[in-house]
Amino acid sequence: MAKKLLILLLISLFTVPHLLPSAYSFLFIPSDQALPLWWEIEILLISNGNYKVDEGNSSYSAHYSFTLLWTGCMERDNGDYLLYYDNSELISFEAEEKGIFPESTKIIGTDDFQDKPSFELNYILRKGENLHFDFFVRSFLIPQNKSEHKLQLSLPASKENSRRSSKIDYNLFVSKGSNLIFLEEKEIYLDTVEKKFAWKWKYQKQHIPRSMLAFPSYSHDVKIEISIHPCFKEQAKMLGNQS
Repeated sequence: MAKKLLILLLISLFTVPHLLPSAYSFLFIPSDQALPLWWEIEILLISNGNYKVDEGNSSYSAHYSFTLLWTGCMERDNGDYLLYYDNSELISFEAEEKGIFPESTKIIGTDDFQDKPSFELNYILRKGENLHFDFFVRSFLIPQNKSEHKLQLSLPASKENSRRSSKIDYNLFVSKGSNLIFLEEKEIYLDTVEKKFAWKWKYQKQHIPRSMLAFPSYSHDVKIEISIHPCFKEQAKMLGNQS
């Protein structure tokens, strides 16, 4: 697998350092021979949502849907992990926005959206015996129609997301399910791990301050599938023989 970008995995250990056990003592693996050499990672994210923006004289409403696929791998580095980026692909994107103006109405479609969402995996954090995923979907400005005021659309993010650029606290507006994305670390040493997550998110101010020139409301549904596949020495030998 092509290794384009190397990111040192941030390790979070909430214990006193001199009391820590050895890095993998809880895994009960008999020897280093049985440890995977690396893990292949796939993250599939599917989302659909709506947004509305009211500027008083003009208003905008839209629906969108997209599918993103992130691929990469990670390997052990003593007690830490090294995370490698391979590819992040926008598999599909559809959107339609309707702008209502004092004397006209304009509808724009997918091809008129200048910016598209993209997936950003920041870290995989170890907390206790779990691995937590820190990611967000990079968003774009709305409305896409011509307007006096542009706002940053809120798109899916994990609870651990450390690169919040929006003024909205994303985690406060998860209305159903959970955006806490994690796996048990010991599971990835045994076999392929596949796990699914889903949540609903909605933001709407109940009271509109007079100072606000544009009043937005957002909502979206999210489904995520994570797959981590361990690769052992036998597989490495097979790959070497094929090359």
